[in-house]
Amino acid sequence: MRPHPFITRVLCTVVATLLTSHAAFAEDEAGDCALRIGSGPKGGVYELIVRDIQTACGNEVSVCAVPSAGGLQNLMKLSASEVDIGIAQLDTLQEMARGGDENLRNLQAVMPLHSNLLHVLALREGSKMKTSGLNFFAETRQIRKFSDLKGVRVAVVGSAQLVGQTLNSQLGYDMDFVVADNDDQAIKLLQTNKVQAIFTSGGWPMPNIVRHQHSSGLVLVEYDLTAHAPFVGVKRNYQNMDAFNFSFLAVPNLLITRPFKPTGDMGKKVGALQSCLLRNLENMQEGRFSAAWKEIKSPNDTLGIARFARADGQKTARVNAVQRITP
Repeated sequence: MRPHPFITRVLCTVVATLLTSHAAFAEDEAGDCALRIGSGPKGGVYELIVRDIQTACGNEVSVCAVPSAGGLQNLMKLSASEVDIGIAQLDTLQEMARGGDENLRNLQAVMPLHSNLLHVLALREGSKMKTSGLNFFAETRQIRKFSDLKGVRVAVVGSAQLVGQTLNSQLGYDMDFVVADNDDQAIKLLQTNKVQAIFTSGGWPMPNIVRHQHSSGLVLVEYDLTAHAPFVGVKRNYQNMDAFNFSFLAVPNLLITRPFKPTGDMGKKVGALQSCLLRNLENMQEGRFSAAWKEIKSPNDTLGIARFARADGQKTARVNAVQRITP
């Protein structure tokens, strides 16, 4: 099965990022810890989740964070055995595992996490767009709803690359995607009119969205369409950008591990971390931890992904224990 051309470009981008960032990550990976966990960009919700895991369970299982560009790169690192655990979106895992890398198809879920929201940004004053006729000329158009994005050029960041491709297939919007290395680069592309919108994914509240004020010239674009699986629709607020009861497209995240033998050394460490997180989940939802933990309603439901089963044989490990990634 030949991979989609866009996915091929995405993989090339990930490989380039891995090569250029190896030295920067070396210090984190070389730490004396039981488990290496792929997190995400600095200041993002993934990074906050890993910090919370270290705070809640570090005394039982030492965990060191391995920074990454996000869920897509975490999957690449898991496949290459460069991390032991990672965070990734459900749709990204399903798409990358479908007919592809066996290492990705065999990954297992430790537990479900929060949902990532697709944050769509545009310019408040509008962007110049070409229109057709006897002559091509530019008009300024404001983008306020997702349905305004037909035929628009969009900068995509991290896992939003695959989200955008999926939405293009579902909706037939013929959006043209430009891969950006990070949110700052995507904003520069938007401000110089090289793109007319930005797709970036993250948990709520996403730090890279919270930092922008009304005066920034940026505006959030509301998702005004019906959400189709694996996506769901949610409402959230960003007071800093005058977005109240705003509709977003969301997709669940999972804490993913390689398929270690439950009775082996690494399997026991993963099992110990899984037990600790489940045992402390209520405290993490009510204590001074990221708001993302409050989204977890069914900690044993891994959304169709094979669940890592601890060696102790507790009944909580039976949910989805024999299922494989849904094609």
